[in-house]
Amino acid sequence: MSVDNAGEEVSDETGSEEASGDEEETSSDSNTPEDDDEPILKYKRFAKDTIHSIHQNTKNVITCIAVHEKFIAVGTFAGTICLLDHNGEQVSGREYAPHTAPVNQISVDLEGEILASCSDDSKVCIIGLFNNKYNQTLTYDRAVKSVAVHPHFSKGTNQLVTGTDNKLSLVDGRRWLLSNIKSSTDLHAGYGAISIIKWRDSLIAWANDKMVLVYDTTQKEMLATILFDDESLQIPHPPTSLCWQKNDTLIVGRGHVVKMAKIEIEKSPDDGTGTDSGSLQRRKKFMTITAQNTFANFLVCGVVVLTGDEGMELVVLGYESQIDIKAAVISGEVSPPHLFIVSPGMYDADKKVYNVPEEKSNDKLLPKGYKYFQCWEYHLECVEKENRFYIVTPTDIILAEKRTSNDHVDWLVEHKHFEAALQYAENPRFSRDIARGKAHEIGVQYIYHLIKSNKFSEAAIKCPQFLGADDKNVWEQVVMSFMKNDQLMSIHPFIPTKNPVLHPALYELVLNSFLSKAVNGPPEDTTQPDESQVLIKLIRAWPSSIYGANAIITAVKAASINSPCNANLLNVLALLYSNEGKIEDALKIYLQQKEPLVFDLIRQKELHNVLLDNLVPLMELSAESTVKLLIEWHEKLPVSKVVQQMDLSHAKEEFLHKYLDSLYEKDSKAGVEYHERQVELYAKYDRGKLLRFLRTGTAVPLVKALHYCEHYRCYEEMVYILREMGNPIGALRLIINTLGDVEKAIQFATEQKDEELWELLINESVKHPEKTSEFITGLLKSVGTHIDPTVLIQKIPNGANIPELGSCLVKLLQDFSVQVNLTEGCKKILVKDSQSLMTKLHKMQTKAVCVDADALCRGCGDKVMENEEVTDYLIFFCGHVYHNRCASAKITTIEKDLVSMKDREVIKDVFICRYCFAGIRSKRSEGSTHKSL
Repeated sequence: MSVDNAGEEVSDETGSEEASGDEEETSSDSNTPEDDDEPILKYKRFAKDTIHSIHQNTKNVITCIAVHEKFIAVGTFAGTICLLDHNGEQVSGREYAPHTAPVNQISVDLEGEILASCSDDSKVCIIGLFNNKYNQTLTYDRAVKSVAVHPHFSKGTNQLVTGTDNKLSLVDGRRWLLSNIKSSTDLHAGYGAISIIKWRDSLIAWANDKMVLVYDTTQKEMLATILFDDESLQIPHPPTSLCWQKNDTLIVGRGHVVKMAKIEIEKSPDDGTGTDSGSLQRRKKFMTITAQNTFANFLVCGVVVLTGDEGMELVVLGYESQIDIKAAVISGEVSPPHLFIVSPGMYDADKKVYNVPEEKSNDKLLPKGYKYFQCWEYHLECVEKENRFYIVTPTDIILAEKRTSNDHVDWLVEHKHFEAALQYAENPRFSRDIARGKAHEIGVQYIYHLIKSNKFSEAAIKCPQFLGADDKNVWEQVVMSFMKNDQLMSIHPFIPTKNPVLHPALYELVLNSFLSKAVNGPPEDTTQPDESQVLIKLIRAWPSSIYGANAIITAVKAASINSPCNANLLNVLALLYSNEGKIEDALKIYLQQKEPLVFDLIRQKELHNVLLDNLVPLMELSAESTVKLLIEWHEKLPVSKVVQQMDLSHAKEEFLHKYLDSLYEKDSKAGVEYHERQVELYAKYDRGKLLRFLRTGTAVPLVKALHYCEHYRCYEEMVYILREMGNPIGALRLIINTLGDVEKAIQFATEQKDEELWELLINESVKHPEKTSEFITGLLKSVGTHIDPTVLIQKIPNGANIPELGSCLVKLLQDFSVQVNLTEGCKKILVKDSQSLMTKLHKMQTKAVCVDADALCRGCGDKVMENEEVTDYLIFFCGHVYHNRCASAKITTIEKDLVSMKDREVIKDVFICRYCFAGIRSKRSEGSTHKSL
């Protein structure tokens, strides 16, 4: 991916190189396999004002940078140091001028309280940022190329390391005298200038012209020497980058290679684990190369670490080397640098090779003046915990940051993935990190994208989803976009009429647009929408207060004059009149057009009198709708008024019938005074409901009803009336002689349960020769269980031709046989039940009765067993006991009142329990007589 000045945020306002005056390039090329791959980092120009102030001196440029989580220190060619916050603003009062030559390196302790710098002026300056306790200047006899303070310098360690053109020295400040460096200890010498030093915990790493070395200040010994093959490089001494990951991993970039070295601890000889013998500090440490990445076409100018959910990844700043670097620098044809994100190429012990790393990102950067820079003029530093990376050149600083949730959403929108962007922005997992109102902003962009893509229906559906009450202006712009594209048919169902209410002129534009098309009448293609129907729908749905109704009325009038045969325009005009309260004008149009919408108007405005006054024309227009309104308002429009109005208007009787019939269905007691009239109406127009009406109606005079039925030949209804009038014989004769329905006649005789009717049915059946065969056959099939079949058989005329006589007689005999078998079966069941009950009664009367030895006689109250010799006594089924002498079979006068004459004869000579008999005196209707044993 190419980043032109790191994108819009990075490009400066003038687009020119300040140092050379040449116009800055703005073209960009892609170096990634897929242009649609989302970048991992975002870029912007950093500290533009500070860099501008540095460049006010045309000879002054940035030479180095140190990044701390609290601030950033920038060293310049003029020997000055300025502190910046992480927003790129210079910290007030924090600009220092400790050197007179270019600053080569700046080091800051972990607490961010001590800053040390070195320069070609042979000085190392220590600056206390919050007090001058540690302020010190060390002077060497040669240029100092690098410096690093102890990570906890401000906590009392007071140590630093300096590197010159051939020596690395450790200075212990606890033994310092002012400007005295005789107390320093040389850690390493030879192999050229010390270009960079990085101190982490007790480990010091530095690079010279030949190698990278690591020293342990605790064990006071060298841990590792990391060598690189520099012979194939165009430049003799390529820049070296050092980065500590935690306290045990060093990442080194030099030439075309990045190596990862990890500190290991030698296992104890006592056991294989190394956990019990001696402290870790005393055990021998060593470093092994665990990963290696090679960049064949680039020189490594810087390397740092990117941490995230996927683990550790390397961020590498590369300088293209497939050119003549010296010639390119002179001619200003140096290629732009690249920033890579790759996974470490871990060592495979089984295959004894380094794995090929995965390239996650490759961004081309275009910093100011890059065409003239050499590789050692680039620097890459980072704030490890925040994944903020600073790409530094002599004339520019570019800040690279890991993209946020907002950046991800912006990228999805930029690449037209609106659905994915909305889904991400509304996901509760990420919504806290998304800017407020972002989903709404995406929704609006999505709508315009759909409109631009001619997906008007889809865009219209999305409008209510993304546009709310506060988006009046957006709504108006969207509707106008649809109107310009002649797509109002898509958006009109979604145009809001409240929350928000749009400008009245917009509603009028929409209505006039549909009106202009409705003038031409309905489309010839029936699959196309009818604009006039849409216009009616909108006028019905939209409140007239949101647009100028009078203006629309005027426009519709003019259009209807030009198209007098267009009924839809007249309906639109009537609807507008109705909305404006001009009911008479609206009714006039509807009735003239015979438009069913008149019923909606009457119901909506509750025009009861209008309904009554225009009853006949409304009935002729739609009897069903008119009757429905009359029934709905029957309490406000009495039945008498409606019937009177119909009579006065000479309405068709059928209309009156439909009204009275619907009224009866709703309330059978309403209009009871017209039930007699309804009989004739049912007989004329709806004979199928007449019989039900006669059965359920309570105010129908039977004599008059019979007259109407005779007149209109409603014979079935006459049968019902004759039966209700107590003339079943007449009804049966009507069935036999007029209807000629033998089954109905048999059913009628069966329901009445009258032998005289059966006799009449048989006599009438044999009296008419033309009916004899049919009726006799029907009777033989059905009367076997109702009358004596011999009576019917004896009355069959001799020589009569009876169809199916044999089968009828067989059925008759079968029915009789079934009846006989049923009687015998019932008799057997009765006998069996009688025997069972008799057996049960015998058992009850012969079972033993227990008598207590202390039982009292219910006659005298003495104990029944007065001595050991048992006297004669009586025991009743109720459990009461009497002495024989105390019991009596005579009925007293009082007891006679409690026993019927029939029961007196039964118990006349039988002993009874006087105690129980006395207990039923209050219940004269019930008695209980107990026979003695």
